Amino acid sequence: MATPRHSAGMKAIPWLALCFASFALADEAADRMVICRTIAALNELPRRTVLFTGDANASSELERLPKVAARTFGTASGATVTISHEPMGEATIHLPDTLEILNPRIACGTLRFITPEVALADASWTYQGEGAATQTVPLLFVMKKEGADWKIAALRILAPH
Repeated sequence: MATPRHSAGMKAIPWLALCFASFALADEAADRMVICRTIAALNELPRRTVLFTGDANASSELERLPKVAARTFGTASGATVTISHEPMGEATIHLPDTLEILNPRIACGTLRFITPEVALADASWTYQGEGAATQTVPLLFVMKKEGADWKIAALRILAPH
């Protein structure tokens, strides 16, 4: 009679590891869905303060988005150029402070979990500018888990592509 190569306890260890790994993946998938829903909730007006941690700075960054778009994607309409008449003079371009922004939307992108309670979320703010050209401003969210909820701890506006 042949003796078994492994004891019954040794066979249970890989099975338990597989079960725990599947639970961890399920939790991460659920967390990803909640994080993306939280970011998408920024598209609803008025914005709810419950989406942010108590010390979040994201509100001021969200208010800056149209100004960043106007500086970055401003069109030539309404722009003026002033050229000094001195030799080796300078040219100054004055862009309008406003830009017509249509259909602005914030969408979630790639997520990276730093710890089980902190995640980085790549996102984008997409809108149609003057002339129906679609523009995208990349964003980076720092998400923090508070209890069962994922909240926005910080937001950074990244350089447009």
